[in-house]
Parts: sequence; structure tokens; C-alpha cells
Amino acid sequence: MTAADERPSYGTPWHDAPPPLPVAAERAGIRGARAGLVTRSLANVVDVLVVAVLVGGGYAAVAAARFLLSPTTFTFPAPAPATLLLMGLAVQAVYFMVTWAVAGRTYGDRMLGLRVADDRGVRLGWKRCAARAALCTIFPIGLVWVLVSGENRSLQDLLLRTSALYD
Repeated sequence: MTAADERPSYGTPWHDAPPPLPVAAERAGIRGARAGLVTRSLANVVDVLVVAVLVGGGYAAVAAARFLLSPTTFTFPAPAPATLLLMGLAVQAVYFMVTWAVAGRTYGDRMLGLRVADDRGVRLGWKRCAARAALCTIFPIGLVWVLVSGENRSLQDLLLRTSALYD
């Protein structure tokens, strides 16, 4: 009798399933490779949603503060669309800078298994994170250069010698 025969079978697939493959063996082929356009774009979509939630939370906080200060004459704030756009871009730049400098990745990068690093594979410093965040926020179309580049680098990556790597 083998060890598998000694195990009680409960008729459920999770008891009878073979063990999963080790994660390191699955990712060994792509770890450290530069990410392509689709992966980086999906990470950016997640990051834009995070920024939208942050801006919406800021709007709610301002509205709540206005209500607490004068509840009898309260009206919801009505910022101009250009103001909301500028606030969103500012929040996005700060979000990119802080997450790249502190964790080496944004929330979207983390969900898709990416990290941002320099040419040596080391996490970026604050100055380079600030420059990369500004460039990615002001000129997001530079990401499309990944399609032309043989190294999967955006224009921002080329200018600052950075990369978005699979981790």
C-alpha cells in the first residue's frame, strides 16, 4: 500500500489533486526579462483606477470638511474639469514616484508581477523616480515605443536608463 492509498478520499477534487508546481520553476524563464506593451498597459490601467479612487476620496474628504464647517449652507464642490484633470495628474505623478521609490513597483505592477529598476536591476532612487513619474504622467504615449524597441523599453526608459522587469 502506498502513501496515496493511505490518504482518505473525501470525494472532493482538492484532496485528490496533485501538488502544484513550484513557482520558481514556472517563472525562471521570464524573471528579469523586460515587460512588453500589453503587460505594462494592463498595469497602467490598474494604476489609473487607483488614482481615480484616490482623487474621488480627496473629493469626498473636501466635501465632508465643507459640510462639517457649515452644514446649513453646504453645497457640493464643483471643480472645473481642467482642475480635476490637473489634480488627477498630480496625484498620479506622486503615486508613481512614491511607490517606485519605496517598493520598486506600483499596485498595478505588483498585480502583474513587474518591478521598475535601473540598468543593473537595482531599485531607483528618489530623483530618478520623480523624473520617471513626471515623464510617464506628462507623456504616457511614450510607452508605445516598446513596440519599436528591440529591448522592450519605453521612451522614458531610454531617457532615464530604467526598465520594467518581470519579477
